[in-house]
Amino acid sequence: MDSENKESKSNAMELLENVIKSNMENIEQNIKLQFAIEDHTTLLNDLKICLEDGQSLNNETVVFFKLMQAKITEFLASIPTQTEMVLSKETKDYLEGLGKDIRLKKKFIWSGIGVFVFAVLVLIASINFSTNWYKESIKAKSELRQDILNEIADEGKKIYDENEITILRENTQIMQLWIKNNPKKAEDFLRFKDGYNASKENH
Repeated sequence: MDSENKESKSNAMELLENVIKSNMENIEQNIKLQFAIEDHTTLLNDLKICLEDGQSLNNETVVFFKLMQAKITEFLASIPTQTEMVLSKETKDYLEGLGKDIRLKKKFIWSGIGVFVFAVLVLIASINFSTNWYKESIKAKSELRQDILNEIADEGKKIYDENEITILRENTQIMQLWIKNNPKKAEDFLRFKDGYNASKENH
């Protein structure tokens, strides 16, 4: 009878130890969960500060997803695979709200990236259009100029430099003045000129 009582007490103590051990494990897991939730809260506060400070969108995206991935990985690693854990309603509501916030921020980030890509495409198209328009404008001006030159050439006319015409006019005036002031010497020059023109016409 005494041995049965001892065995019963031993079983009761063993059961009590198992219950205590299980409770301790649950407490540890709850502490880890609390730390993970606090980390997520800190992360969201850091993200809010970064967004308010106007950090670069792409840098925010990279930092946000890296930190979030690290925290989620750490959080998942802290959850035991064999121990069943019952989360409180407040915890579930918090995690659901966190998921909604993440999805909302993800949509906002992707929208910003889409707008940025669209703006880059519009800029490239505008540059390409402006370049083509400038080339076509230069080409049209060159063709118009060439048409004018061809039309002048067809009429037997030529285009001369204004400076050359001015020099020629001045030289002609000087020559006429010299002929007027030196009529005897000018006769030899005029005969030479007539002979030169006659030989030029014969050729």
